[in-house]
Amino acid sequence: MVSEAADSVDSVPEGACGGGVGTASQPDGEGAAEARVGRGQQDGVEPDATGQEAPDPVAVLAGSVGELVEQVRAHHARAHARERVIDRLHAEVERLRVGEQGLLLRPIVTDLQRLHADLLHQARTLSPQLDRQQAASLLESFALSVELALERCGSVPIRPSVGAEFSAREHRAVKLVEAASPEEDGTIAAVVADGYLDTSIDRVTVPARVHVRCWRPLEQSPPAPPVETVDPNCSEQGEQQESNADV
Repeated sequence: MVSEAADSVDSVPEGACGGGVGTASQPDGEGAAEARVGRGQQDGVEPDATGQEAPDPVAVLAGSVGELVEQVRAHHARAHARERVIDRLHAEVERLRVGEQGLLLRPIVTDLQRLHADLLHQARTLSPQLDRQQAASLLESFALSVELALERCGSVPIRPSVGAEFSAREHRAVKLVEAASPEEDGTIAAVVADGYLDTSIDRVTVPARVHVRCWRPLEQSPPAPPVETVDPNCSEQGEQQESNADV
């Protein structure tokens, strides 16, 4: 019986032992990888080192281009929205500027309208017996109306007095006149026209035109040349010598 058992063991086919796993068979992982490689070669897709299918470069490029197009489209949309906002703000600023200019100029326009009406009224009712003094007073009243209009706009007149010190910041010398003494040097001799000061910035916008005194010291006369004195005795001797020479 022992010999029969041995013979039966020898007759068992190789590969039936060890849980039915043969030494010549391959693992399931390697077989699956080879199967995927075969399918990839049939589909025309090159497999990578791990045996997985490599992505199609054309599809990758198309996806990148599509993302770039979407980004550019979104950027253009945002830029268009910003331009609309800028245009709306610019229109509002222009509208406010026009309104502000109207508010600033309204007092001056009102004063000019009144001045225009006064001038026309005086022209129609001017008396033929108007003398020079009355005409001067009438013109001064009109000048006062203009001055009040300028003050409402923040511009006040500068009226320097005769004899005041000349200031290059507030005055403009249009003529130099000779001073009578050194103390009058650099003083105002006459006022030709008033100047104007902007009260908002405290700066002279129009300097007053004035005549300025200038002291010029008298030039010293050069010393007189020495006078030669002639001895009368020497002159008589010279005359006698000349007469003897003639004889």
